[in-house]
Amino acid sequence: MERRHFLKAGAAGAGTMAGLLALSGKSQAQAKAELVAAAGGSAGTDLLILNPSSPQFRGLTQGFNRRWTAPNAAVVFVPLTEHGAAEALANVIGGGWAQNFRVRGGGHCYEDFVFNADTRAIIDVSLLNAIGYDQARGCYFAQAGGTTWDLYRHLYWQFGKTLPAGSCYSVGLGGHICGGGYGLMSRAFGLTVDWLTGVTVATVGQGDKVQLNQVTNKSTDPNDQLLYWAHTGGGGGNFGIITRYEFQTLPTAPQNAELIVLAWNWTDIIAGGGASYLGGILTFFEDLTRNGGNSIFGLLKLNHASAGQVKIIVQANYDGPIGSSTVMPQVNGLLAKHGVANVVAPRGAVIGHPVAAPSSEAYVNYRWWEVVQDLNGSGDNQKGKYKSAYMRAGFPAAQIQTIYKYLTQTRTDGSGKAVDLSASLVQVDSYAGQINAVAPTATAVWQRSSIFKLQYQTYWQDQTEGPSANGDNHIAWIRDFYGEMYGAYGGIPDPARDPTNNVDGCYVNYPDVDLNRAGPSTALRLYYGGNLPRLIQAKHAWDPNNRFHHSQSIPVA
Repeated sequence: MERRHFLKAGAAGAGTMAGLLALSGKSQAQAKAELVAAAGGSAGTDLLILNPSSPQFRGLTQGFNRRWTAPNAAVVFVPLTEHGAAEALANVIGGGWAQNFRVRGGGHCYEDFVFNADTRAIIDVSLLNAIGYDQARGCYFAQAGGTTWDLYRHLYWQFGKTLPAGSCYSVGLGGHICGGGYGLMSRAFGLTVDWLTGVTVATVGQGDKVQLNQVTNKSTDPNDQLLYWAHTGGGGGNFGIITRYEFQTLPTAPQNAELIVLAWNWTDIIAGGGASYLGGILTFFEDLTRNGGNSIFGLLKLNHASAGQVKIIVQANYDGPIGSSTVMPQVNGLLAKHGVANVVAPRGAVIGHPVAAPSSEAYVNYRWWEVVQDLNGSGDNQKGKYKSAYMRAGFPAAQIQTIYKYLTQTRTDGSGKAVDLSASLVQVDSYAGQINAVAPTATAVWQRSSIFKLQYQTYWQDQTEGPSANGDNHIAWIRDFYGEMYGAYGGIPDPARDPTNNVDGCYVNYPDVDLNRAGPSTALRLYYGGNLPRLIQAKHAWDPNNRFHHSQSIPVA
């Protein structure tokens, strides 16, 4: 059985912001003391405790999605060490917040799982952000409070390694990795969890006993093995506070990458046949995904017509001298094959997750690290609503008609004013490749046969916090779009109701509470498929009192 106890403060101290400050020449103790003092804490602590009078407090009670706040939060705990995370958990349990606390990492949760009116205490792990190599354990590690930008930067500059994670720079690793994170190298290297070999988690067991558990893929105790496996796609906020991830090996970072931006004017799409021309773009993208090779990852940005253009971003990684490899002839040949070769110069920013970036250049041959920097965009802090779907094959004709209908649709508000849908889209990401080389039960990520992952997105800005009529109009649009898109399957991408075996549920890291309308068990089945029973088993073993819960959390039974 793996050890289950609080880490000693001295041992965990190197894995903190203070540890990084110490690298500047200051002693660990001095760096930590300065950090704690600046934040208003007392000497010798592994945990900062912030109240509403603290200057940082208000900023830590809102997420990246400006729809969600925690207006009734009374305290924010900020661990400085992994031991401090367990200490924070003991504080919330002992302080009467056992049913009303939430854990914050990067703050990118699409729904109100962390920030809502019921949240009274927040544990913010964002200062647990060390990334490096643990000589004693013989593995690379990343603490859960780091971001994808921290991850790429430290792994590349220290070791020449990388991880197939997402591109949004400020997404927290705590939720991203354990949900089965993916990104622009996943066709070549698989999902983040395909490299995960260990995880450290603070849990609340029987009698509300707080423990810090270090478990790996080689743990001999069945429950330890279950806790490890649950974090290979079971999602955040279900079992405990993740403090650290471990990886025995990691892929070597590519040397170079081509970045191609293809664009079509909506005016040309409409004049060229409307839905049928849009269908040609979709079949081109399917052909590229199936036959382009695993070094290629594509993002098809089906923007609303009011944005002016539809765009595809293609990243193709390679080694060797700059210019020694190119996929452009293949791309151009497929464009001609599908009759959509009339691409134009891209205009305006590329909108939406997981890439929001300028697109002034249609083709650039980069060093790989330059591409990481160039596409490392989370976009503006704004309000948004999201939905997702996996697809095992291309788009049926009826779905192409639905996509065209909603992307060219004009809507008005109650006063007759047009709703601005220029920041609304459905994004189709390449999938397959090495992702599909792993069995559905090997990790907690069930969807291992899809070629596309879709993310429906709509964004808006309001001066005030919380709901608004403007937001309601955007949410109505995306709900109507999604419901009609999957009308044949009950309004959701339910594989149990799809005789063609095309749709395959939803992505847990793009949560959508609307799925609960079909019943909580159906929503969880869409996320976890046949792995749900084993995840429930893990929940029962490690969080028997359901201390970690939200509106789509895994149940105890």
